[in-house]
Amino acid sequence: MEVFLFVALIFLYILMAFSVPELMLKRVWFLAFSAAFILTAVSILAISTSKQTVLMQESEINWYYILYLFGSMSVILGLINMWIYRKGVLKLFHENDDDGK
Repeated sequence: MEVFLFVALIFLYILMAFSVPELMLKRVWFLAFSAAFILTAVSILAISTSKQTVLMQESEINWYYILYLFGSMSVILGLINMWIYRKGVLKLFHENDDDGK
């Protein structure tokens, strides 16, 4: 399933690269990344606040912990990167398409 999603997103990016201005392309993909980032953060928050283990077996606990750990790390690193590149992100949304870039 993930491979199909990966291929579909690459195909969508290639189509957009030839049919959409570069600034719009950057905006769309940044917003898509932001939406995925927010969904990941909300999912990790739900996992950490919920104490239910309805579908988890003892042999699966390690894998869920590893997924939780790396998901949490990616959220934290995403926040740090957003802080580091905040001027570039703000510039991305304040530029006009008419600037000739």
